[in-house]
Amino acid sequence: MLGEDVRWNGSNKLNKELIDWATRVGLDLIPVCPENELFGSPRLTIRLKQSGDHVQAMMGKVDVAHELERKCSEIISRYPDACGFIGISGSPSCGISVGVRGRGSTMKAYMHQVPKFPTTEINSLRTPKNRLKFLERIVKYITYKKPR
Repeated sequence: MLGEDVRWNGSNKLNKELIDWATRVGLDLIPVCPENELFGSPRLTIRLKQSGDHVQAMMGKVDVAHELERKCSEIISRYPDACGFIGISGSPSCGISVGVRGRGSTMKAYMHQVPKFPTTEINSLRTPKNRLKFLERIVKYITYKKPR
């Protein structure tokens, strides 16, 4: 979202409107990408797959679910003052509603499972109304929920 080439294919999802909005409302955006930190870019795509009672994150023929879970927890702990997270739709580590093959439903990706603060996806911030809702959730978290 901030223009860094960290996607699986070495590209980015620069969103100038989101950057301008964050600057206007006083939010500092910090770029993080669990998949890029673990595997670099470009890399093989990762697909989620139900296997018995757990979900595998298949990168080719290798299950990287545990590595992704650990990396997401490590990233969250790296930023103790974080008050929100904005992920990329469909990302197996950053999407809010990611398809899981063989499950018949979606799941929250790892970066949305770990934090106590508000999370969302970039697609949900396309309208001023939704950006305001997310900002209100952040303010509420900072005011009432965030440990002091």
